[in-house]
Amino acid sequence: MVKKKQNKLKIDYEKCIIEDRLLQIKNQAYVNDLKLVKVWTIEISPKDSPKVLVLVRQLSSQDPVSLVHLKRIQPIDGMLHVVLCSTEWLEESQIALKLSNMDFNYNNLCMKLVPGHCPGTKELSQDWGKKYWPLVWKGNPNDQILNDVKIDISLIKNHLDLIHSLSVDSTKQGLPIITCIVDPLNNQLLATTRDLRHIHPLKHSIMQCIETVSQDEQRKRGEDSNSQHYLCYGYHVYTTHEPCSMCAMALIHSRVSRLIYLKSMPSTGASKPSSGEGYTIHDHKLLNSRFEVWEWTGDEYKDVPGLKDINA
Repeated sequence: MVKKKQNKLKIDYEKCIIEDRLLQIKNQAYVNDLKLVKVWTIEISPKDSPKVLVLVRQLSSQDPVSLVHLKRIQPIDGMLHVVLCSTEWLEESQIALKLSNMDFNYNNLCMKLVPGHCPGTKELSQDWGKKYWPLVWKGNPNDQILNDVKIDISLIKNHLDLIHSLSVDSTKQGLPIITCIVDPLNNQLLATTRDLRHIHPLKHSIMQCIETVSQDEQRKRGEDSNSQHYLCYGYHVYTTHEPCSMCAMALIHSRVSRLIYLKSMPSTGASKPSSGEGYTIHDHKLLNSRFEVWEWTGDEYKDVPGLKDINA
């Protein structure tokens, strides 16, 4: 976690823009909506807190549910109540086994409901803390999200240059909508696709790209394929136009981690709160998965063809 003053990126925390080019797309209306998550807690003696914190650090490094907004320990009646990890990470038998191998005594291993994120105001943070579990207040939580995001503008521009050039050159070959999918771990380009809805109405560029990557992944995995492994898990998606609701839902189901697009679609887009019906599907509170979305607002790609009332 980098401190704001040490971050080399230029970040406008008020406007949510990084390097004067990447606009964070979120539905701020959900920030103060309470979402509860399940965690495992125990009671310990204060003298054992150093040993317990060692275990907490080990668990938090692998826990898929971020709990950094919680105060891990709260004193109650002379005992310390400790949040160990999310129930999504470990089942009761698994966390009990880990505890049995530790050099401290504990009581009352139980599941509790706690806030899944920190709200946008200090007053609401205190209110949630009293009702459920104490929270850590360090200012607007989205500031920390922006501060922690890993962005390499030069790598991003390489992929945007590609889809931009193909879009500008494809105006005579169907709609100029181009998408590519990249593995951020090695910056490998996995697929690049054009829009083919002139052949079939469901063959949107994003749908085509997901299908191409999925087919390649299935061939690689063969009989060892695990149905619990999402075929586009953690991948980054670059596309010329803000996706429609169908494509946005497909990205949710594919478990991508980031989408960057060049041109908003005010009538049919499903990412910006001001686009289409304002679904902001990637950040919808009723869905069990989310991903980052950024709109490129720099001047480099202003000549991407517009598409009035066309689903991207």
